Amino acid sequence: MTALRGTVALVFGLTVLLWQNPSAAVLAVAFGVFALVDGLVLGAVAVVGRDVLEQWWVVLVEGVVGMVVGLVVLAWPGLSGLSLLSLLAAWAVVTGVFEIEAGVRLRRLAGSDASLFLAGGLSLLVGMALIAVPKDDPLEIAWAIGVFGIVYGGVLLVAAGRLRRLARAARPAAPR
Repeated sequence: MTALRGTVALVFGLTVLLWQNPSAAVLAVAFGVFALVDGLVLGAVAVVGRDVLEQWWVVLVEGVVGMVVGLVVLAWPGLSGLSLLSLLAAWAVVTGVFEIEAGVRLRRLAGSDASLFLAGGLSLLVGMALIAVPKDDPLEIAWAIGVFGIVYGGVLLVAAGRLRRLARAARPAAPR
């Protein structure tokens, strides 16, 4: 599921960067779909993994936040660039905090793995930067959102690979 989230973020970032002169409405729809899909994936992870995840409800809350932000943005695609950027910033901060918490728990289990911690830190930093330096220029917003999507997606894909290796190492060997 982490790989799916990373792929969706990467495709989202590339789509936003490759779109010629995106309007605020195009950015809103792209981000709304991204946040909604990300939230749905996290919600599914929480529900399916509630027997195995120590704090499944944290993942569920992060998913619900993504779904709500995605639905709000899709319901009002005519949001101004600054309003869209504010929603993206708030989503990035909330997601970053939850992923840092998940990264800390993963480091306790996996020792040296810091990929989820890095994804959360990146998300938190981008969210704080967007809050600190708000822009209303659609091109600047597109670049900020696109680059974030690509880097965030890449970090999540690295995290997915590490999580897969960790899961394989934790499985007992099959008898021969």
